[in-house]
Amino acid sequence: MAKVRVKTKAVFDRQPVGSTIELDEKTAKKYAALKYLEIIEELKKPKPAKKVSSAPKKTAKASKNAAEKKSKE
Repeated sequence: MAKVRVKTKAVFDRQPVGSTIELDEKTAKKYAALKYLEIIEELKKPKPAKKVSSAPKKTAKASKNAAEKKSKE
């Protein structure tokens, strides 16, 4: 369900007159029809950020081989 930003024209959900709040679209349309709210804008869902992969982890073999090389030197 989409979220919308609304401006209150009456005390609504313990918010004073003139407050800007966010509601789901269904509720906003219901109370806008009763003249309690004024719908200002529909909020867009932000695009999910791309996952950044971390550096590859060293395996146990790689760290063991490095330790052996150091001990030989």
